Parts: sequence; C-alpha cells; structure tokens
Amino acid sequence: MRYAVLSDVHGNSQALSAVLADVLSVGVDRILCLGDLVGYGPDPAGVLEKAYARINHFVLGNHDAVIAGRLDAAVFNDNARRTIEWTAGQLDPKAAAFLGGFPHALNGNGFRCTHGNPACPAAFGYVLTPDEALAAWDSGPEAIFFIGHSHVPGLFIIGRSGTPHWLVPTDFAAEEGKRYIVNVGSVGYPRDGDMRASYCLFDDSAMEVRFRRVPFDLDGYREALARARVPAQQVPAFLRLAAAARPEPVREMLDFRPLDASRAQSERVSVECLDRVVRSARRWQTGAAVLAVLLLGAVAAAWGLRVRPGPSPGSIEFAARVNRPIPAPPRGATCLSMPQVQGDVSQTACLEDWTVWLRDPSAQAVRVEQDAESGQPVFRLCSSAMLPMGLLARPIVAARGMRFQIQARCRRDRSFAGHAELRLLQQGADGTSRLILHYPIESLSDQSWKYVRKSTPAEGLPQDGLLRWVLEAEFEGELILRTCDLKRTD
Repeated sequence: MRYAVLSDVHGNSQALSAVLADVLSVGVDRILCLGDLVGYGPDPAGVLEKAYARINHFVLGNHDAVIAGRLDAAVFNDNARRTIEWTAGQLDPKAAAFLGGFPHALNGNGFRCTHGNPACPAAFGYVLTPDEALAAWDSGPEAIFFIGHSHVPGLFIIGRSGTPHWLVPTDFAAEEGKRYIVNVGSVGYPRDGDMRASYCLFDDSAMEVRFRRVPFDLDGYREALARARVPAQQVPAFLRLAAAARPEPVREMLDFRPLDASRAQSERVSVECLDRVVRSARRWQTGAAVLAVLLLGAVAAAWGLRVRPGPSPGSIEFAARVNRPIPAPPRGATCLSMPQVQGDVSQTACLEDWTVWLRDPSAQAVRVEQDAESGQPVFRLCSSAMLPMGLLARPIVAARGMRFQIQARCRRDRSFAGHAELRLLQQGADGTSRLILHYPIESLSDQSWKYVRKSTPAEGLPQDGLLRWVLEAEFEGELILRTCDLKRTD
C-alpha cells in the first residue's frame, strides 16, 4: 500500500491544494492526516471541505481537539489561544463533530501514526530530544512511527548501539534491526526555514519513506490572512522568510559596465537578414512537424485516463465514440465542443468526443441537458455518495511553446459537498503523461455560474504531445458544467 502522510495544515487552503495536487501526480492508495487541520490559518472551513473530500484517514491534533471540545484552549500561549478562538467562530457544530470523531492514533502494517509523541498520544507531547524519542519507541513494537506537531520534518533513528540520532529529511528504506520516528513536517505552517509545504510518501510493502516539499501560493495565503483578519501577534515565520528571500535589485548585482556611446560607435555593427534566416528555419520546422505528427499518431491509440486511480470493482468507463486527436487549433481559437445529444450517458449512449468514468454507476450518473437560462448544453454530474468520477475531452495535438487556457462555467446544487478540479494533461511521444496545470473549483454557488479558467505558463508547453481537458471530482450531490473548453492563447 502506498500512502501520502501529511500533517499540520492549519487552515492553509493554498498549501493543502498544492499538496493534494502533488499527491495526485505521484499516485497513492491512501492519504493520511496526522492532525491539526485548523488553527493559525485563515480558511478553516475550506480546509475541512477539501480534507473531507480527499483525505482517507485522520488522527486528532491538539488544535482539532480544542475545536471539538476535547481539550481546553488554556494549554495554548496567548497568540495561539486567540487564533484558535477565532477559528472556532468560523466553524459550525458539524465541523466540530467531524474533528471530534478523529482517533488519537492509527495503526498500520508495521507502522503507527499519531500527532505528537506516541508514548501518550492524548498528551500531545513533542519528540525533539533523544530521551523523548526513546519514550516513543518504548510505547510499541512498530518499526516506524509517523508524527507531526513540531512542524519540523526529519527523523530519529536507533540501531544496535541503542543511541538515537536525529537526521534532517532523508529518504530511506527501513533496515533490519533499526527503528524510526518520522516527523512529516507541516503542510500549512512550516517552521524549519523552508517556506514550502512538507509531507511524506510511504510504501508499507517496501518500508520506504520519501520526503516531499511543495511550493504553494504564498501571496494568496498572505492576502487571505489580511482579508480574514486572523488575530495573530506576528507574521508567520515562513512568510517572513519568503519576504527576506526576495532577490536584491538586479542593477546592484551586475558586473559589467557598458561602453559609452562615443566609444561604441567605432565598432562595426553586424546585421543579419531575419527574413532569410526564418525561411531557412521554416524548412526544417516543416520536416520536424511532419515527424511529430507521425509520432503522435503512433501513441494516440495508447492514450487513456492515467490520472484517475486504477479501476475498482464496479467502476465503468463510457468511452467517447471518437477519440482520434483533434488537429492543433490556430491562435485564438477554441478546441472543444459541448455535446448536443441530451440524456443520460451510458454504455449504449456514449458521447461523441467526451469520455465519462464512474466509480459506482449505481450511485453516479452524468447527464447532458439544455440549460433553461442560456439554452446551452450542460453536463449534470450526479452522485448520491462521496465517490470519485472523471470527465475527459478528446485529445488535441499541441506543440512545445504553444499556450492554452483551460476553462469552464460551473454551478452546484444545494446538496453538493466535496471537491472538483480542472486539469490539463499532456502525453508526450514517449507515452508518458505530464500534469501541465490544475485548478481547484471552489466557492461554487447554487444560484449563479462561476467562470473558472487558468492559463499555461508564459513559456508555453514543455514538449510536443497530446493535450487533454480533464475534470476530476469526488463529491456527493450535483455539479453542473457548461462551456467546457480549451483556447489557444499564444
């Protein structure tokens, strides 16, 4: 079993979204959270919504315990107490009940998870010294303990010498006769001098642990803090670090002094005719483009839904009737078209250009309807339980350097709860797929449409290959989409 093990999100929605996207890109079977989803950060409700939809197992953190009424806020210092009291005011009793249902520990195959020191999980003690590490190991026989709480990633290791040693984050495979305490660090409130989110990947069959660091939207977090007016005495250390890490003015780092104009005039200026060079280069580009199309055609048949988890019993895919690649669009053009056929998508009623994947067809459905207000076709995605599903457009031929914008208009019904994300994937000529961009669909209304869109980086696509518009969601209720499209913007 492959796990993502994360901890200490602390109301940081930007960091959690970045980590969950990274987890999806590497592929795991389960996501474990070691507590403290809330506290300090500006978006406790948004974090709980994402966590409920995407994370499989939780343990109780000390901040969670205060919100749930299982711990007195007096144990915090003044700053932390003010922020946890503010956090409690942002959440309803349902959120408190959700947090209150977390256990103090999770036991797995040769490993154990707690928020703090496993010697007494309900005390929420730290593991910062060799003596505290020894007490943790004495609490159980497991080879690996996963913890959070201090927000500092790293590990204690003990072998035949009986002396614990602290290591900075180091990937490892467990060795016979050695035991480990792995602090996975913090997703949303790092304290180790690195402004990136931290978490771990763990394979319990190979007993291998890998540390991951993920950058997130620091400016977005800073702005969210200001909007929410979270009561805090000082700017978080990772934001201070980010401000201090900004580069010096460029002019102060330059080490060349340009010639003055009078001296430069004596140098003969060479000029080359750009039009002649372009015509020569174009002949080479034409040959390369033909070769690229042939390569893309060879791999197109192998294209599949590689971003979703492996098929589970009962899952089903309604494949598009036409799946050959769409030629690259001209600049400024849109690439996709919404289906015009109305009704439920099924094995006997597949769509022309769109593939639908359902985890449980008895509880989920995708229907194409006409929107009463706009008259445009819409996808209505329905799920009676918290289950994943996917919607994929026909692939598009694209070349390195091209730029695209992924877009859709989205709405939900009142019963919607869960997570949805637009993604743009590219498959290269070697058959490997790459996540080009992702856009979490958040803050939807049941009264009006939200226009969501995101563009590829300014440098454009990193390779030639097939592009695919993807919606990946896990929810219950109804999610409605229209104007699902890709636009070439370079």
